[in-house]
Amino acid sequence: MATYVLVLGDGTGGLVVSNLLSKQARAKDLQVNVRLIGNSPLHTYQPGVLFLPFRKPGYRSLADIQRKNSDFVGPGVEYLSETITGIDPQARTVTTDKGSHCYDWLVLALGCRTLVDAIEGLPERWGTRAHGFYTPDSALKLADALEKFEGGDLLVDIAEMPIKCPVAPLEFVCLVDEYLTQRGIRSRTNLTLMTPLSGAFTKPICNEMLTDMLVAKGVKVVANAPLAVVTDKEVACPDRKTVPYDLLVTIPPHEGSELIDAADLGDGLGFGLTDKLTLKAKKAERVFLLGDNTNVPTSKAGSVAHFQAEVVVHNLLREMAGEESEPLADGHANCFIETGFGKAILVDFNYDRGGPIC
Repeated sequence: MATYVLVLGDGTGGLVVSNLLSKQARAKDLQVNVRLIGNSPLHTYQPGVLFLPFRKPGYRSLADIQRKNSDFVGPGVEYLSETITGIDPQARTVTTDKGSHCYDWLVLALGCRTLVDAIEGLPERWGTRAHGFYTPDSALKLADALEKFEGGDLLVDIAEMPIKCPVAPLEFVCLVDEYLTQRGIRSRTNLTLMTPLSGAFTKPICNEMLTDMLVAKGVKVVANAPLAVVTDKEVACPDRKTVPYDLLVTIPPHEGSELIDAADLGDGLGFGLTDKLTLKAKKAERVFLLGDNTNVPTSKAGSVAHFQAEVVVHNLLREMAGEESEPLADGHANCFIETGFGKAILVDFNYDRGGPIC
C-alpha cells in the first residue's frame, strides 16, 4: 500500500524536499506517493533579485532569473498547480481551489512574504520615494530609481526581523557602494544602513566583522533602530529617532503563511511552531516544516532549506518505518556575502556558533 506525502509550497524548500524524498524512496523500493502543490508557474532565483537593481550582466531582466517551476520537478513527484485554501491536521486533509487532498504525512514549505502596509507611511511612497529589492517588481523599479539618483542621503533600512536572507541588505549596501563609485557619485552620497539589530548581523562574530567592514567603506550604521514611520524626507523609529533620506531602500516586515496560523500550527505571524532539532510541527502529528515558514532560530535562506530537506526526508522515512524522528537539524547555514568590486566573504554557522571563513 502506498504512503501519501503532501508537500505544500513550490519554492526552493518544497522542490528540494519533494525531489529528495522521491529519490530516496525509490532507492529503498518504497511505495511513496509524493504530491507537490503550489501556484508559482515560474521559479524565481531569489539571490538574482539582489543584482537586478544594478543591471549586471545576466541579471538585466526577469527572464534572466526565472524558469518554469515544472523544469525542477524530478521523477516520481506529482506537481499540481493549485491555490491552497486550508489545512486540517486532525483530518489530515488539505483543500485547494480545485478540490481536497488527503495525506499520511504533510510537509509545509510555504515560505514567507513581505508586508509593505505594515509600516505607517510606506505604502503611499512605495515605488516612488521608497523602494525594495526582495521582490522582482520592486527590484526593477529600484533599478530605475538608482539610475536617476545623483547623490544625497541613500538610506538602506531593515524594518524588523526576521527577514529572508539577513545578509542581503548588507550585500546591497556593498554593491550600491561599488555602483556609486563607478558612477563617480560616491563622494557626494551619504550611505547609511539602519537596522533593528545591535549591528550589521545576528551572530556575534559576524556582527563585529561585517559592521567593521561597512564602516571601513564609509557606511554609517544606525543600530537598534526598528522602523515605525516613513515620511517624504525621513524615517522614524518607535523611540522617535529619525534618519533623513533622499532615496530609501527598505526591507519591509516579513510574515509567514496565514494558512499556518489558520490551522493552529503557527506563532501568530504565520511561522510554524517547529521543533528546531527534528523539524516536526509542535502542535500536530505527522507534520514537518522547512525553509522560511519555520520559526527555528536560523536564517531564512536557500542553503538552510537545502540542509533542512535532508533532515526532513530522513525523519519522514524513519517515521514511515515506525521509528522516531532523530534530532539532526543544527541550523546549518552558509553563504557567500557579496562585498563589492568582485570580492566576497564566506560565512558558515549553525544554531550555536559560526562566523566568517575567509
